[in-house]
Amino acid sequence: MEQFIQLDVNVLRNTDLNSDEKIALSLLNDRMKSSVKRRSFYDDKKQAYYVIYPIDELRTAVNVSKGTAVKILKKLEKLGYVSKRKIYSQATRLFLPKFDIETYTISNSEPTEVQDLESNHRTNHKNIHDNTVNTDVSVKFEPVVDHAQQWAESTQQKVGLTFSSIQAIQKFCKNNVEKCKQVVRLILNARNSVAKANSLVKQPVAQFESNQNIINGLAQQLEHIFSYAVKLPQSNYAGYVTNALKAYFTSAFGLETKPVAVKPTVKAIKFNDGKKRIHEELPEWAKDDYEFKADTSVDMGKKAKIKAMLSEI
Repeated sequence: MEQFIQLDVNVLRNTDLNSDEKIALSLLNDRMKSSVKRRSFYDDKKQAYYVIYPIDELRTAVNVSKGTAVKILKKLEKLGYVSKRKIYSQATRLFLPKFDIETYTISNSEPTEVQDLESNHRTNHKNIHDNTVNTDVSVKFEPVVDHAQQWAESTQQKVGLTFSSIQAIQKFCKNNVEKCKQVVRLILNARNSVAKANSLVKQPVAQFESNQNIINGLAQQLEHIFSYAVKLPQSNYAGYVTNALKAYFTSAFGLETKPVAVKPTVKAIKFNDGKKRIHEELPEWAKDDYEFKADTSVDMGKKAKIKAMLSEI
Protein backbone atom coordinates (compact mmCIF):
# COMPACT_ATOMS: atom_id res chain seq x y z
CA MET A 1 0.00 0.00 0.00
CA GLU A 2 1.41 3.37 -1.01
CA GLN A 3 1.63 6.12 1.57
CA PHE A 4 1.59 9.84 0.89
CA ILE A 5 2.57 12.86 2.95
CA GLN A 6 1.45 16.46 2.70
CA LEU A 7 3.99 19.10 1.72
CA ASP A 8 3.00 22.39 3.32
CA VAL A 9 3.00 25.25 0.83
CA ASN A 10 4.93 27.47 3.26
CA VAL A 11 7.64 24.82 3.43
CA LEU A 12 7.66 24.44 -0.34
CA ARG A 13 8.19 28.19 -0.81
CA ASN A 14 10.80 28.50 1.94
CA THR A 15 13.99 29.63 0.22
CA ASP A 16 16.05 28.90 3.33
CA LEU A 17 15.54 25.15 2.84
CA ASN A 18 16.83 22.90 0.08
CA SER A 19 14.79 20.02 -1.36
CA ASP A 20 16.07 17.38 1.08
CA GLU A 21 15.40 19.64 4.07
CA LYS A 22 11.87 20.33 2.85
CA ILE A 23 11.21 16.60 2.49
CA ALA A 24 12.65 15.87 5.95
CA LEU A 25 10.53 18.58 7.58
CA SER A 26 7.44 17.26 5.82
CA LEU A 27 8.18 13.75 7.12
CA LEU A 28 8.52 15.05 10.67
CA ASN A 29 5.35 17.09 10.27
CA ASP A 30 3.47 14.05 9.00
CA ARG A 31 4.67 11.93 11.92
CA MET A 32 3.58 14.60 14.38
CA LYS A 33 0.01 14.02 13.18
CA SER A 34 0.29 10.56 14.69
CA SER A 35 1.88 11.84 17.90
CA VAL A 36 -0.91 14.31 18.70
CA LYS A 37 -3.35 11.38 18.76
CA ARG A 38 -1.36 9.61 21.47
CA ARG A 39 -1.04 10.77 25.05
CA SER A 40 2.18 8.74 25.33
CA PHE A 41 3.90 11.22 23.01
CA TYR A 42 3.10 14.25 25.17
CA ASP A 43 5.98 15.63 27.25
CA ASP A 44 4.46 16.80 30.54
CA LYS A 45 7.56 18.72 31.55
CA LYS A 46 7.75 20.75 28.34
CA GLN A 47 3.99 20.64 27.70
CA ALA A 48 4.38 19.74 24.04
CA TYR A 49 3.99 16.73 21.74
CA TYR A 50 7.08 15.18 20.15
CA VAL A 51 8.10 12.62 17.52
CA ILE A 52 10.65 9.83 17.46
CA TYR A 53 12.58 9.71 14.17
CA PRO A 54 15.90 7.77 14.30
CA ILE A 55 18.60 9.23 12.07
CA ASP A 56 19.00 5.96 10.14
CA GLU A 57 15.30 5.91 9.33
CA LEU A 58 15.39 9.56 8.25
CA ARG A 59 18.38 9.08 5.93
CA THR A 60 16.67 6.09 4.32
CA ALA A 61 13.41 8.00 3.84
CA VAL A 62 15.13 11.03 2.29
CA ASN A 63 17.66 8.84 0.46
CA VAL A 64 20.77 10.63 1.73
CA SER A 65 23.87 9.63 3.70
CA LYS A 66 23.88 9.51 7.49
CA GLY A 67 26.12 12.59 7.62
CA THR A 68 23.74 14.53 5.38
CA ALA A 69 20.78 13.49 7.52
CA VAL A 70 22.55 14.82 10.61
CA LYS A 71 23.24 18.11 8.81
CA ILE A 72 19.58 18.36 7.79
CA LEU A 73 18.41 18.07 11.40
CA LYS A 74 20.99 20.63 12.52
CA LYS A 75 19.77 23.04 9.82
CA LEU A 76 16.12 22.58 10.83
CA GLU A 77 17.09 23.07 14.47
CA LYS A 78 19.00 26.25 13.65
CA LEU A 79 15.97 27.69 11.84
CA GLY A 80 13.68 26.85 14.75
CA TYR A 81 11.68 24.09 13.06
CA VAL A 82 13.06 21.34 15.29
CA SER A 83 14.36 21.14 18.85
CA LYS A 84 15.81 18.02 20.43
CA ARG A 85 15.70 16.66 23.93
CA LYS A 86 17.77 13.67 24.96
CA ILE A 87 16.53 11.57 27.86
CA TYR A 88 18.54 8.88 29.57
CA SER A 89 17.67 5.35 28.36
CA GLN A 90 15.06 6.68 25.92
CA ALA A 91 15.03 7.73 22.30
CA THR A 92 15.76 11.37 21.48
CA ARG A 93 12.58 13.43 21.38
CA LEU A 94 12.10 15.82 18.47
CA PHE A 95 9.79 18.78 19.09
CA LEU A 96 8.33 20.88 16.29
CA PRO A 97 7.79 24.38 17.75
CA LYS A 98 6.07 25.65 14.60
CA PHE A 99 3.70 22.72 14.20
CA ASP A 100 0.05 23.81 14.47
CA ILE A 101 -1.85 21.02 16.22
CA GLU A 102 -5.26 22.45 15.37
CA THR A 103 -4.80 22.52 11.59
CA TYR A 104 -1.86 20.14 11.08
CA THR A 105 0.18 22.86 9.38
CA ILE A 106 3.46 24.53 10.06
CA SER A 107 3.05 28.16 11.08
CA ASN A 108 5.29 31.09 10.29
CA SER A 109 5.36 32.28 13.91
CA GLU A 110 8.49 32.51 16.02
CA PRO A 111 9.69 29.28 17.69
CA THR A 112 8.12 28.64 21.09
CA GLU A 113 9.93 28.19 24.38
CA VAL A 114 10.36 24.49 23.64
CA GLN A 115 13.14 25.48 21.22
CA ASP A 116 15.41 26.25 24.17
CA LEU A 117 15.34 22.72 25.61
CA GLU A 118 18.66 21.50 26.93
CA SER A 119 20.11 18.10 26.00
CA ASN A 120 22.14 15.96 28.40
CA HIS A 121 24.20 14.28 25.65
CA ARG A 122 23.35 10.78 26.85
CA THR A 123 22.43 8.16 24.23
CA ASN A 124 19.31 6.09 24.40
CA HIS A 125 17.71 3.26 22.47
CA LYS A 126 14.41 2.54 24.21
CA ASN A 127 11.15 2.89 22.23
CA ILE A 128 13.02 3.90 19.06
CA HIS A 129 10.31 2.42 16.85
CA ASP A 130 7.29 3.45 18.94
CA ASN A 131 6.45 6.34 16.63
CA THR A 132 7.06 4.97 13.14
CA VAL A 133 3.51 4.86 11.79
CA ASN A 134 2.36 7.87 9.81
CA THR A 135 -1.36 7.45 10.50
CA ASP A 136 -3.42 5.44 12.96
CA VAL A 137 -7.15 5.98 12.55
CA SER A 138 -7.95 3.35 15.19
CA VAL A 139 -6.46 5.44 17.99
CA LYS A 140 -8.85 7.85 19.66
CA PHE A 141 -7.76 11.49 19.43
CA GLU A 142 -6.82 13.03 22.76
CA PRO A 143 -7.14 16.84 22.90
CA VAL A 144 -4.28 18.94 24.18
CA VAL A 145 -4.56 19.52 27.90
CA ASP A 146 -4.16 23.14 28.96
CA HIS A 147 -2.09 22.47 32.08
CA ALA A 148 -1.60 26.17 32.77
CA GLN A 149 -5.37 26.76 32.84
CA GLN A 150 -5.92 23.69 35.01
CA TRP A 151 -3.31 24.93 37.47
CA ALA A 152 -4.87 28.43 37.55
CA GLU A 153 -8.35 27.13 38.32
CA SER A 154 -7.09 24.67 40.94
CA THR A 155 -4.96 27.32 42.66
CA GLN A 156 -7.83 29.79 42.75
CA GLN A 157 -10.06 27.22 44.43
CA LYS A 158 -7.57 25.75 46.89
CA VAL A 159 -5.46 28.79 47.83
CA GLY A 160 -7.95 31.60 47.37
CA LEU A 161 -5.79 33.86 45.19
CA THR A 162 -7.64 36.12 42.79
CA PHE A 163 -7.28 35.45 39.08
CA SER A 164 -5.51 38.80 38.74
CA SER A 165 -2.81 37.56 41.12
CA ILE A 166 -2.64 34.23 39.31
CA GLN A 167 -2.25 35.99 35.97
CA ALA A 168 0.62 38.08 37.38
CA ILE A 169 2.32 34.84 38.51
CA GLN A 170 1.79 33.17 35.13
CA LYS A 171 3.22 36.18 33.31
CA PHE A 172 6.32 36.19 35.52
CA CYS A 173 6.76 32.41 35.11
CA LYS A 174 5.91 32.45 31.38
CA ASN A 175 3.20 29.84 32.03
CA ASN A 176 5.73 27.33 33.36
CA VAL A 177 3.48 25.41 35.76
CA GLU A 178 6.30 24.12 37.96
CA LYS A 179 7.72 27.62 38.41
CA CYS A 180 4.20 28.95 39.09
CA LYS A 181 3.83 26.39 41.87
CA GLN A 182 7.17 27.47 43.34
CA VAL A 183 6.13 31.14 43.36
CA VAL A 184 2.84 30.28 45.08
CA ARG A 185 4.83 28.45 47.76
CA LEU A 186 6.92 31.60 48.25
CA ILE A 187 3.73 33.65 48.66
CA LEU A 188 2.29 31.20 51.19
CA ASN A 189 5.56 30.98 53.12
CA ALA A 190 5.80 34.79 53.35
CA ARG A 191 2.15 35.09 54.44
CA ASN A 192 2.47 32.30 57.02
CA SER A 193 5.73 33.70 58.41
CA VAL A 194 4.22 37.12 59.10
CA ALA A 195 0.99 35.61 60.46
CA LYS A 196 2.89 33.29 62.81
CA ALA A 197 5.19 36.03 64.08
CA ASN A 198 2.16 38.15 64.95
CA SER A 199 -0.13 35.39 66.29
CA LEU A 200 -2.52 35.74 63.34
CA VAL A 201 -2.41 32.18 62.02
CA LYS A 202 -5.81 31.14 60.62
CA GLN A 203 -7.24 34.55 61.49
CA PRO A 204 -9.47 36.20 58.84
CA VAL A 205 -6.99 39.04 58.41
CA ALA A 206 -4.36 36.54 57.24
CA GLN A 207 -6.59 34.82 54.65
CA PHE A 208 -6.53 35.70 50.97
CA GLU A 209 -10.31 35.40 50.66
CA SER A 210 -11.29 37.62 53.62
CA ASN A 211 -8.66 40.37 53.80
CA GLN A 212 -9.87 43.14 51.50
CA ASN A 213 -6.41 44.70 51.39
CA ILE A 214 -5.04 41.50 49.86
CA ILE A 215 -8.00 41.04 47.53
CA ASN A 216 -7.58 44.55 46.14
CA GLY A 217 -3.82 44.96 46.26
CA LEU A 218 -1.89 41.67 46.03
CA ALA A 219 -1.96 41.41 42.23
CA GLN A 220 -0.56 44.93 41.81
CA GLN A 221 2.08 44.30 44.46
CA LEU A 222 3.13 41.05 42.77
CA GLU A 223 3.58 42.83 39.44
CA HIS A 224 5.67 45.47 41.25
CA ILE A 225 7.86 42.86 42.93
CA PHE A 226 8.21 40.77 39.76
CA SER A 227 9.30 43.83 37.78
CA TYR A 228 12.49 43.82 39.88
CA ALA A 229 12.76 40.05 40.31
CA VAL A 230 13.13 39.51 36.55
CA LYS A 231 16.39 41.48 36.69
CA LEU A 232 17.88 39.08 39.23
CA PRO A 233 19.57 35.74 38.53
CA GLN A 234 17.10 32.84 38.60
CA SER A 235 18.86 31.34 41.63
CA ASN A 236 18.48 34.57 43.66
CA TYR A 237 14.92 35.72 43.00
CA ALA A 238 13.30 33.50 45.67
CA GLY A 239 14.83 35.32 48.63
CA TYR A 240 14.00 38.72 47.20
CA VAL A 241 10.39 37.80 46.42
CA THR A 242 9.88 36.18 49.84
CA ASN A 243 11.18 39.11 51.86
CA ALA A 244 9.43 41.70 49.71
CA LEU A 245 6.17 39.82 50.27
CA LYS A 246 6.80 39.68 54.02
CA ALA A 247 6.97 43.46 54.03
CA TYR A 248 3.78 43.63 51.97
CA PHE A 249 1.81 41.23 54.20
CA THR A 250 2.97 43.09 57.31
CA SER A 251 1.35 46.19 55.87
CA ALA A 252 -1.72 44.35 54.53
CA PHE A 253 -2.39 42.84 57.96
CA GLY A 254 -2.57 46.33 59.45
CA LEU A 255 0.67 45.92 61.39
CA GLU A 256 2.43 48.75 59.60
CA THR A 257 1.05 52.06 58.42
CA LYS A 258 3.73 53.05 55.92
CA PRO A 259 4.16 51.02 52.72
CA VAL A 260 7.62 49.65 52.14
CA ALA A 261 9.31 50.49 48.84
CA VAL A 262 10.50 47.29 47.21
CA LYS A 263 13.39 48.51 45.13
CA PRO A 264 17.08 47.55 45.02
CA THR A 265 19.68 50.24 45.60
CA VAL A 266 21.43 51.10 42.33
CA LYS A 267 24.94 52.48 42.40
CA ALA A 268 28.03 52.60 40.20
CA ILE A 269 30.94 50.40 41.29
CA LYS A 270 34.48 50.48 39.95
CA PHE A 271 35.73 47.01 39.00
CA ASN A 272 39.28 45.67 38.80
CA ASP A 273 39.53 46.51 35.11
CA GLY A 274 39.07 50.19 35.94
CA LYS A 275 35.60 50.40 34.38
CA LYS A 276 32.48 51.42 36.22
CA ARG A 277 29.36 49.32 36.05
CA ILE A 278 25.90 49.61 37.53
CA HIS A 279 25.41 47.32 40.51
CA GLU A 280 22.07 46.63 42.17
CA GLU A 281 22.22 45.87 45.84
CA LEU A 282 19.16 44.67 47.69
CA PRO A 283 18.23 46.08 51.09
CA GLU A 284 19.13 43.84 54.03
CA TRP A 285 15.56 42.62 54.53
CA ALA A 286 15.40 41.42 50.91
CA LYS A 287 18.52 39.24 50.98
CA ASP A 288 18.43 35.43 51.14
CA ASP A 289 20.02 35.21 54.59
CA TYR A 290 17.71 37.79 56.18
CA GLU A 291 15.65 36.55 59.12
CA PHE A 292 12.36 38.28 59.79
CA LYS A 293 11.88 39.58 63.33
CA ALA A 294 8.63 41.00 64.62
CA ASP A 295 8.69 44.72 65.32
CA THR A 296 8.75 45.15 69.10
CA SER A 297 7.64 48.77 68.74
CA VAL A 298 4.16 47.79 67.50
CA ASP A 299 1.41 49.50 69.45
CA MET A 300 0.05 46.51 71.37
CA GLY A 301 -3.08 48.42 72.37
CA LYS A 302 -3.88 49.16 68.76
CA LYS A 303 -3.12 45.58 67.82
CA ALA A 304 -5.50 44.30 70.53
CA LYS A 305 -8.25 46.56 69.20
CA ILE A 306 -7.77 45.23 65.68
CA LYS A 307 -7.96 41.64 66.90
CA ALA A 308 -11.10 42.45 68.85
CA MET A 309 -12.69 44.04 65.80
CA LEU A 310 -11.82 41.04 63.64
CA SER A 311 -13.28 38.61 66.15
CA GLU A 312 -16.60 40.43 65.92
CA ILE A 313 -16.79 40.11 62.13
